[in-house]
Amino acid sequence: MSLVITPNKQQALSLKNQLLLLSLPANKRIRILKTLGRHERQLARKRIRSQTTVDGTKMAGRADGKKAKMLKRMGRTLEPFVKNANRLELKHKSPQVGRIAAFQQDGGTESMSASRMARIHGTIDYDAPATRSQAKALIALGYKTKKAKGNGYRRATINEITANLNQRKAGYILQALREKPSKTRWPIPVKARPFLGDTSENVQRELVKIIEQINQ
Repeated sequence: MSLVITPNKQQALSLKNQLLLLSLPANKRIRILKTLGRHERQLARKRIRSQTTVDGTKMAGRADGKKAKMLKRMGRTLEPFVKNANRLELKHKSPQVGRIAAFQQDGGTESMSASRMARIHGTIDYDAPATRSQAKALIALGYKTKKAKGNGYRRATINEITANLNQRKAGYILQALREKPSKTRWPIPVKARPFLGDTSENVQRELVKIIEQINQ
């Protein structure tokens, strides 16, 4: 994901500043655009810290409901690149990080597989105790355990599930209760969280300010 800026007539620079920018040597134009890129990067990082989007609205939260901030690392790896002394690209050095940032910026549906999940989060220890999230899912689906006295059943607690089931068995039971076959690939919807970008007016205002400062 990159923010691309190419100074031209369509971006509403005044004729005076267009001519001034074109008359500058290449190294000076690069310096101007690099400075603009650092300014836009600062704005993107500020939005991530405040969890707001480009238009100032609150950023969509996590799908799992957790309160942890979104995009915490997305601002760290943004770098301004200038091409041909007249085109600014604010983007990530790593193509993989850029692809993830694009999903977060625009939203969409990402395909996930068990092998990719393992690469991201590491190999799952299926013999480890069932997780609390597995336990909560089992309880929501009506998982029960035998009563201490008598022949009846009662709803199991989180502590009982994590103490008596490992992750493999908990996963099998969840599949059975959901009556769904095991999947090797599944879609993950990603909500749009636009943190990178600016209005043409703001960009040009900042660009003019930088040009004037450099030429003082």
